[in-house]
Amino acid sequence: MLKYFFVLLFIFSRQILSYKIVVFSPDVSSSQFIWNQRVSETLSKAGHDVTMIIMKYYDKTIKKPHLDKSIKTYTIYGNMDYNFNAFEEKLGSSMFEDISIFNNKASGIMTKFFDNFVISCEKFLNNKEFLNFMVNEKFDIAFTHMFEHCPIGIIHYAKIPTWVWLSSGILTDHMADDLGAPSPSSYVPPLRGDYSDRMDFMQRVYSFIGHSITSFIYHKFFVTDKETALFRKYISPDFPDLRDLSKKCPLAMINSNELYDTPRPTLHKIISIGGLGMTQKNVKPLEGIFKEATENDKIKGIIIFTFGSMANASYMPYSWKESLMNAFKQFPDYEVFIRYDTKDIEDIRPKNVHLVKWLPQIDLLQHPKAKMIFTHGGYNSLQESIFAGVPMICIPLSGDQHKNSRLAENHGFGVYLKKSQITENNLVKTIKTIIEDENYSKRIKRMQSMVMKRPIQSDELLIKWTQFLGEFKNLDNMIPYGTQLGFIQYYQIDVVTFLIVLTLIILLIISYIVKKLYLIFINIVFHFYGNKTKED
Repeated sequence: MLKYFFVLLFIFSRQILSYKIVVFSPDVSSSQFIWNQRVSETLSKAGHDVTMIIMKYYDKTIKKPHLDKSIKTYTIYGNMDYNFNAFEEKLGSSMFEDISIFNNKASGIMTKFFDNFVISCEKFLNNKEFLNFMVNEKFDIAFTHMFEHCPIGIIHYAKIPTWVWLSSGILTDHMADDLGAPSPSSYVPPLRGDYSDRMDFMQRVYSFIGHSITSFIYHKFFVTDKETALFRKYISPDFPDLRDLSKKCPLAMINSNELYDTPRPTLHKIISIGGLGMTQKNVKPLEGIFKEATENDKIKGIIIFTFGSMANASYMPYSWKESLMNAFKQFPDYEVFIRYDTKDIEDIRPKNVHLVKWLPQIDLLQHPKAKMIFTHGGYNSLQESIFAGVPMICIPLSGDQHKNSRLAENHGFGVYLKKSQITENNLVKTIKTIIEDENYSKRIKRMQSMVMKRPIQSDELLIKWTQFLGEFKNLDNMIPYGTQLGFIQYYQIDVVTFLIVLTLIILLIISYIVKKLYLIFINIVFHFYGNKTKED
């Protein structure tokens, strides 16, 4: 009888401590789903009632891993008329081109990408069934993604007491700006900047310009102002500005780790939870050709090649494909697994190269025979490589991948290759460098050891801060006053201008006094010597 009493007491205690949580998950790529899945499952295992809102922004089936049965899902549909295949083809080909973000093609793709969020937001706001669901479920806490502000408005509309802003990578520029986190442009490059914290003069110029305009353009021209207008059209004319709501964000969690992220000023309410679901305990047994390769005693190791879930390697220029196949051919003792969708390179593919449509990336990386990974520099791949202790060869394609790749290069456990450097000779040389120079492996093994021995692990931070937020809800005491300051006040431009003008005035006064004293002195001297001359 006593046994049943304690069981009931345990169940009852979990019910009391349990919070009803909703997670807005953008259905734009496998990596985005995996990140939100890891957050949701970690919270669910801690005893919380979790619902994932799968936000479909276009009619495209995203390959997803199995979701734990404890997680409820609710799918909402945005701009399903959007021709994603045409967009993907255009995006896929442009990613492998060496073009500036100011190029018409690149800016056009970015505009279409964000426009689709706005169009989808309008669809969501016209979905009365979904809005009623959000209100009636009476969630305690909401988690939302960093791509747009629409979910922030929905959270406010549904009167959810508190919420967390999630970033699937490092702290984005617009999040830092809205949260009030300082971003000194002298050593914190913009998210899309192709340079590290060690910048030369011109890079600091670009960094200053980037930080000055990025957030402004994002809010005014891409997303926030347009979505605010939608809420005022469909919900209420008096609906708050979405950016004002984001500035009041109680807590932010980023998919990063202070041990390997670029050191920068931050806030107490920005919590780093990078590494969720990336440790040895999350590894599943390898199957099929992956198992065969790792159990083959004749090979020295395996090489993993993937450009993530957003970039399709099939769109690579043929010169890249040829260079890669010729390079891998020179390392017959290594089995190479490439995530690849088509069969257009079968005639040039060497025997040690395997083309697969899906890679069990964490399972492969965590295997002792994993020697290196070719990656686009996505933050998930970067972290998975660190947690597995596997050196990387980074070929960044777009977005924050350049910055992430510089991070691996600066830490000394990765090699950065520009798009223009993809030749057979460069690839062979780089692979040999990773294999022969033990320092790459030693450095990443040291970093792996550091993250595994981090005093407080990411899953614990996620659970404890979520429960803390659920209890206190309002954390206004952690919102910096800087979020209420304008550009001139925040950067002390008025103070600096005042001091410069004051200094100039003082210098002019001193100059005037010195000039007058000088003239008086001259007159006295002239008068003295003039009188003396007359006397002589």
